[in-house]
Amino acid sequence: MRTAEIREKYLSFFEEKGHLRLPSFSLIPENDPSLLFTSAGMAPLKPYFLGAKPIFGGKEWRRVTTCQKCLRVGDIENVGRTARHNTFFEMLGNFSFGDYFKKEAILWAWEFLTDPRWLGLDPNRLWVTVYEDDDEAYAIWRDLVGVPEARIGRFGEEENYWPGGAITHGPNGPSGPCSEIFYDRGPAYGTPEETGPNTGSGDRFVEIWNLVFTQYDRQGPIPGPGILKPLPQKNIDTGMGLYRVAAILQDVEDFYRTDTFYPLIERVALWSGKPYEGKASVSHRVIADHIRAVVAALADGVTFANTGRGYVIRRLLRRALRHGYLLGLTEPFLHRLAPVVAEVLGDFYPEMRENLPAVERQIRLEEERFLETLEGGLKRLEGLLAALKPGEVVPGAEAFRLYDTYGFPLDLTVEIAAERGFGVDTQGFQQALEAQQERSRAAMAFEREIFKKSAQVLEELYAERGATEFLGYGALEGEGEVLALLAGDQSLAEAGPGTEVQVVLDKTPFYAEGGGQIGDFGHLEWPGGRARVETTLKAERGLFLHRARVEEGVLRVGDRVRAVVDPARRDTERHHTATHLLHAALRAVLGPHVRQAGSLVAPDRLRFDFTHPEALTPEELARIELLVNRWIMADFPVTWRYMPLEEARKEGAMALFGEKYGEVVRVVRVEGSPLPGVESKELCGGTHVRRTGEIGAFLIRSEEAVSAGVRRIEAVAGEPGVRLARQGLDRLKALAGRLSVGEEALEERLERLLSELKAKEKEVESLKARLVQAELGKAVALSEKGGLRYAVTELSGLDVPALRQAADDLVERGADVALVLSGGQAVLKLSRGAQARGLEAGSLFRALLGRAGGRGGGKGALAQGAGLDPARAREALPELLP
Repeated sequence: MRTAEIREKYLSFFEEKGHLRLPSFSLIPENDPSLLFTSAGMAPLKPYFLGAKPIFGGKEWRRVTTCQKCLRVGDIENVGRTARHNTFFEMLGNFSFGDYFKKEAILWAWEFLTDPRWLGLDPNRLWVTVYEDDDEAYAIWRDLVGVPEARIGRFGEEENYWPGGAITHGPNGPSGPCSEIFYDRGPAYGTPEETGPNTGSGDRFVEIWNLVFTQYDRQGPIPGPGILKPLPQKNIDTGMGLYRVAAILQDVEDFYRTDTFYPLIERVALWSGKPYEGKASVSHRVIADHIRAVVAALADGVTFANTGRGYVIRRLLRRALRHGYLLGLTEPFLHRLAPVVAEVLGDFYPEMRENLPAVERQIRLEEERFLETLEGGLKRLEGLLAALKPGEVVPGAEAFRLYDTYGFPLDLTVEIAAERGFGVDTQGFQQALEAQQERSRAAMAFEREIFKKSAQVLEELYAERGATEFLGYGALEGEGEVLALLAGDQSLAEAGPGTEVQVVLDKTPFYAEGGGQIGDFGHLEWPGGRARVETTLKAERGLFLHRARVEEGVLRVGDRVRAVVDPARRDTERHHTATHLLHAALRAVLGPHVRQAGSLVAPDRLRFDFTHPEALTPEELARIELLVNRWIMADFPVTWRYMPLEEARKEGAMALFGEKYGEVVRVVRVEGSPLPGVESKELCGGTHVRRTGEIGAFLIRSEEAVSAGVRRIEAVAGEPGVRLARQGLDRLKALAGRLSVGEEALEERLERLLSELKAKEKEVESLKARLVQAELGKAVALSEKGGLRYAVTELSGLDVPALRQAADDLVERGADVALVLSGGQAVLKLSRGAQARGLEAGSLFRALLGRAGGRGGGKGALAQGAGLDPARAREALPELLP
């Protein structure tokens, strides 16, 4: 049974049981800063486990089923080395929000697994485990399902409670016992000590389903024995591992040989010439797993970066490239696997197909950059090995630095070192790696803190009053009732002068940060009081948070306030509409591959990130800027309306790369275009001008690279644009005045000055060359060792180019090895005869550095560096010659 068929059967089964089928949520969590990526099927549904009404499509659904794409990197070092670990995976889930509970969850799981209409697994090969005190679940499995007691195991909180170990170690919040279903693959997959689930070290008993019975609110100290209070509603959160079940049904040894992974592995084996077997199979698996994760994340809008999600994806791509290097794939190849991923998964995750061109481009550029870095690692390793004496080993800390900084795998370091007769301190490497992993785990510990007190207050508020009503599309002020005051995790009844507080109103004209537009600022007024709003954010479920400081009076829950947005919002609106026009102009000038990859819209400027493989030419920038200004001068109306998402897509509305949309969306359109066939129509919840003429002017300030395949334009509109133009004109006038010419003659005057400067530089270079000749004219002695003539001389006042010339002159005068030093700089040059005898400038120079200190390197006939001690270098050079 193919993986896609298993996925469809699961979703169809639970639809028959009254569940609403939802599409997968994005890998980028929506309004959840506690997670880098969506890491479980229940993660996007957390509000409903806390009591929020599960409203979908205007109707309440207490039963939901999904196939959720997930990404986890906590066990990244085990990926490829075991048959059980993935970074990117698909979790099949069925969920109940205060509806059915243990009996139905257990009976349905058994029915789906064993009924011939569905998966038809042999019941005699299924084992189950329950929490040690969960007699209710134990009885259901034994008495209603009929599982023999010998195949029902009881385990403690580490194995059969969610979150694992929560009773003793936390976190506080919703939790409960769980029951796991295992499939017995037979003795051939196991070890002698494997007698049931959670025993031995083999892969005989495979966990395929986890049923979590969320029925308690864990409270108390952390760590320490917690108190389990019953929740007001009992929930079901179950997940089935799609790939593990596929491996069983396709009768392959592990999920890497299933139809979702093996097409990738076959390509890697073909391109590398290394079959998928033995030790090399680890690299095949790492590549297949990681490229899936990279494609999925990029298709959802993540871009390569040095922090956050972008860093995780960059690390995965580099790890895959390193393993390709181990297989002999030394050229970019991962981008060629992206279409395979899209072909396998694109039917169910259409964004992978839609965004494939941009994804391929980003991967190719990132590969090229990293392979250059990997070459740098090779050079550093060569330097380390050259400095080692017989019997020494590469220090573990240095091997880890090669791995961490240059992406150099330990296996490759060991292999190259062994070729030269050296070992590697692998234990020291492991210690350094574990230290880094510990730091990483500490930094990501927040991922377990899924449920926050303030979030619970907001969810209760949403359940009672609904989302905040936004008034700001047509006004900069309005009245609202204070529904809540939050300070950290505390909910306050009132806030006095000087108090910083998050204010929740039932209605507000303040725009909450989102879609690239900054949150509004301004003030709140009430009889006898005033608070300054610094920014506005949006919490889950559409509640607006006004981050404010009370300046006068006391603000209380229940007060009615006048909310006034700062007039600077109008400048923000100019920049936001200009951003839409810029997006359309970029696609018109550069091509349809351009997609938005991020933006910032503020009162003083706009920043727009977009997918494009190379820098824009001045001519392209000028055309883009002119096109936007023509839109502005035409003074077209700007309109917006709400419509179903699918209808908006059919009409050609641009969706933001990676943005998550509801079933009904707001479409912002500019009613007209200065260029036939080009239009501006985007899904957007931001605020905009009413006509393009209100923007006033548009000027591009800069264009630069952000990451591989992503460019950034910064621009200004309206009054900030006028100020920028005035500043430029004033600066031009001041420069012309300093050079005593008119502005129209400034360029000619500058060209003349540059020509004069170039002539002076040539004159200086000529004088330096004559100085070198004069210095060398003082009979530099040539010495000899082993048939090689060498010279060491120290000159004064020369830069590196002059030193190279001096070294060339010495070689022309008969030196086979010439070392010239001046002012802390050094150049080493070899004759052709010296190279013919096996000398290499880089190796000789590094050996010299070991004796005379300093730093530097080289290759072929030339090497250079700095910091050498002249006396020690003069003494050491002949000793290093053969």
